[in-house]
Amino acid sequence: MADDRVVDDPFAPLFFVSYAVIKPPLRAPGGRREANTNALRLFTELSIHVNALVSRQAGADPGFINRTMRGGEKWTPELLEAVGTCQVFVALLTPAYLDSEWCAMEWELFAGRTITRRDGRPTRETCILPVCWAPEDSCEPPDGLEWFSPEGTPDENVVPRYHQEGLYGLLSMKDDASDVVIWKLAQRIVELTRSHWVEPQVLTAPDRPLRKFSGRDR
Repeated sequence: MADDRVVDDPFAPLFFVSYAVIKPPLRAPGGRREANTNALRLFTELSIHVNALVSRQAGADPGFINRTMRGGEKWTPELLEAVGTCQVFVALLTPAYLDSEWCAMEWELFAGRTITRRDGRPTRETCILPVCWAPEDSCEPPDGLEWFSPEGTPDENVVPRYHQEGLYGLLSMKDDASDVVIWKLAQRIVELTRSHWVEPQVLTAPDRPLRKFSGRDR
């Protein structure tokens, strides 16, 4: 039996990309936007793929990413609305991510929302997708979660390259494996939005860190 509480907002983003802003040297040409090109590229390609897989209301963006490139300076109403209404949280994990109070707060705001299956059955699953942005051996997903892994790829070498180099590395090397990983990630996002529902909960801007990732010293 379907859960009668499920009411989808046609304009809410289906996914939220959470990442640690890379801060280049002060005199580096191009500044922070150039340093975070790979995160924006991932978001753009995910958005294209998700739009190809689902029918969205006209004018509704499929996902959200913080484009201010400042990271941790200010909670905007747009960001709070997105993290409080999106259905899937895509975390681009790196050591810097796990050391970021800003990223920890984004994670906590999403993780604190109630998740149910759309068919009404009990679930212990999560709609958080920890992505190997840096090589897998550089960090571990918080809360005992497992890495997102692009299963069912035509090339058996894609998965080990993804875990060894991280998606950031594949994009930086212009490795075709990155295209496969992003496509599989888009498919997983859509799969989760069809099977689960995360109850909206838009909070006001927190005035202090909500959490620290376990096992990390601040």
